[in-house]
Amino acid sequence: MENRSYTYPNGAYYEGEWKGNQRHGYGVLVLPDGTRYTGYWADNQPDGKGLIVAPDGSYYNGEWRRGKKHGEGVFSKPDGTMLSGQWFEGRFTGKEEPPDADLEKEEGLEPQPRDPGEKTGELDLPHREKKKSAISFAYLKKFNLVMGLLHLTQGILMMVFALTIDQIRAFKTPIWSYFLEFDTTLMRLVTRPELLWELPFGIFVSLFLLLSALAHFIIVSPAAHKTYLGDLKRGINRFRWYEYSLSSSLMIILIAQLFGVYDIGALIAIFLLNAAMNLFGLMMEEVNQHTEETKWSPFVFGCIAGIGPWIVIIMHALGNADPAEVPWFVYAIIGSYFVFFNLFPVNMVLQYKKVGKWADYLYGERGYIILSLVAKSVLAWLVFAGVMQPM
Repeated sequence: MENRSYTYPNGAYYEGEWKGNQRHGYGVLVLPDGTRYTGYWADNQPDGKGLIVAPDGSYYNGEWRRGKKHGEGVFSKPDGTMLSGQWFEGRFTGKEEPPDADLEKEEGLEPQPRDPGEKTGELDLPHREKKKSAISFAYLKKFNLVMGLLHLTQGILMMVFALTIDQIRAFKTPIWSYFLEFDTTLMRLVTRPELLWELPFGIFVSLFLLLSALAHFIIVSPAAHKTYLGDLKRGINRFRWYEYSLSSSLMIILIAQLFGVYDIGALIAIFLLNAAMNLFGLMMEEVNQHTEETKWSPFVFGCIAGIGPWIVIIMHALGNADPAEVPWFVYAIIGSYFVFFNLFPVNMVLQYKKVGKWADYLYGERGYIILSLVAKSVLAWLVFAGVMQPM
């Protein structure tokens, strides 16, 4: 760790210990409005003992964890009312005391700061009312549960079709390997194709939807829901990007198979490129936790990675056929995916540009959830239509 000072573009000033590019250790932060935090930091957030004093005279002196009041602490309101006792993730769990209560400040820290470019709510300021979102966390929990049930219903329905309808059960796509070997007759290297596996297509289409259902149910589970809410408060959703990197990569593999991409190497590359596109989305959110201005490089790199699989698919879908003879569902899949492929990044851009309702991160979160259901449902049933009308 090293000691240095830094003035942020918005006028905030920090002096203290750093670890890399993050405030870490003991330091003082003064915001443009005069709010001042003095205390310990971890990974750019107040963590440990610290005192924050607002311009209106209110202050909190006590323990912090990941940017929230957590542990033993004293909060004094402008009217002198005191909250002294235990805090849990920003919420006071004790009893409020009248203004004339005689409470001593904790020793070791003098009135001082809070964080500049930090996302709303991370420091849990005592003097500033947080702007409430029109979308509540309770609403999002129910919404995720409903979306999970819709994905689950479709996935089960498709699984039943895949196991009971002969035409679907019989539809399997080959996965081939192509390796070089030396032909002693021709005295040169030749390509040796080998059939590795026949993929039961209908079952894997249903698994695509069941994966999405599982992700929604994990989010609403008691073990993961607190993490989900904590991430949303910071403007991030790790669950979304990990789920997309698996489910959408599986779907694009199935679409590629439907259009004649059978080489195991090409399929692996398509899967990893699509997964990388989604992981760049996660990186976009993580990187911009600690920046004043939005860094767009992860977004650009993700778009580049995402285009790769579709170049291969379109080459196979349209490159070796008379366009008039290409089945309708081929155009439907390519067209619908093109629309949905662009709507996801548009939703992200609107979030980071804070356009209209997208200034509220939770509005964009709901947008992702709706887009996910619609896109996956449309693509899954279109692919199913392709199974019923094999090329």
